Amino acid sequence: MSRKGAAVVLTQVQQGKDYIIHALDGEGETRLHLEGLGFVPGTKLSVVSKIGENLIVNVKGSKIALDAALAKCVLV
Repeated sequence: MSRKGAAVVLTQVQQGKDYIIHALDGEGETRLHLEGLGFVPGTKLSVVSKIGENLIVNVKGSKIALDAALAKCVLV
């Protein structure tokens, strides 16, 4: 599972590992959009693919693509 200690932004994690969402760092519509996609604190996710800072993650059984701006709002 994820490393222990301080939370890091999703763009800094390794592909193929499991992580737990600790917090969201967005406001307003950004936060609501991420929550609607299943990114809520306590939820497990895994990074399926990583191209630069753009990611494809598996959350609650769904594969979701995130650009760098959105991925930086997810703390794991």
